[in-house]
Amino acid sequence: MKKILGVFLAVALSLSAVFAAEALSKKGMAGPLEVEYRSEKPLSQGMNMINIKVKENGKEIKDAKVSVTAAMPAMPGMPAMEQTSEAMFVNGSYMAHVTFSMNGTWQLNIVVETSDGKKQRLKSSVNL
Repeated sequence: MKKILGVFLAVALSLSAVFAAEALSKKGMAGPLEVEYRSEKPLSQGMNMINIKVKENGKEIKDAKVSVTAAMPAMPGMPAMEQTSEAMFVNGSYMAHVTFSMNGTWQLNIVVETSDGKKQRLKSSVNL
């Protein structure tokens, strides 16, 4: 009986960890640009959609080139991983498909190139 109760408790705790995961929602500065990025669902291994809004002095920027690079440094027995996705402007925000090939901590670099050719970078990290 104690074994069954222990197994039940372990399953309940693991399920609560899955349901406790929250969608990504962060803000930061890329030089003078305000960058807000979020996901509709919690990030997971595989393909994820990240929505990015870029503002300068409170005004949305709609004509920039935005890219997202997800990188994980090399570890013992594992090479470094990196994937870059170009975002497309759709319905008021830039949308990028970002693929995480495994769980862990990933470095995110969001690069915004404005119409005047200036590039600004926001560095962040996410945990899966």
